[in-house]
Amino acid sequence: MELERLLAYISLFLPLVFFIGLIIVLSRNPWFSFTGNALSDMGSIQNPVNYYFNGFLMVSAVIGFIAAIGALRNGLSYLMPLAMVFLFLVGIFPEEYTPHAPAAVSFYVLALADIMIIGLKLGRRGFPAGYIWSILGILTFALMLYLVKVRLFKGLAIPELVGAATILAWFAYIGLLQLRGFKL
Repeated sequence: MELERLLAYISLFLPLVFFIGLIIVLSRNPWFSFTGNALSDMGSIQNPVNYYFNGFLMVSAVIGFIAAIGALRNGLSYLMPLAMVFLFLVGIFPEEYTPHAPAAVSFYVLALADIMIIGLKLGRRGFPAGYIWSILGILTFALMLYLVKVRLFKGLAIPELVGAATILAWFAYIGLLQLRGFKL
């Protein structure tokens, strides 16, 4: 299999890898509440099985980085490889450490900005779905901020998963584009 197709398949299957990993992590943390916790609570130094969550983040980040490099090579990414570096740092630095929060925020900001930028680029190249992705990136970011600000939930897991869902759907979308031989 040629490298470009392999990278496209990695991008396409990243959401599946993420959800399987999340299920495994959740099974090791039965105390976790989507409405009462942040995802990173499972990676806390207070949690005796924190290595499941932190390892999961780092593995997801490495796989995401590989997929993002494939997208970058095809003109379908600018910021996503850097976003994946920040996701890796979230796994290295549990929530009790100073770099954790800036790394987590940087991950979401860079990933959603990449979706917005590439979406606009796709739209300008005659793919109207690109504009939809740009709008979705903006709406996702706004919804995440709104959910955090109004404190609808005690924890941050729901806003975090809203952002993750958009980012993972984007990876699947650009994976499909690349499998069709699309390049910008």
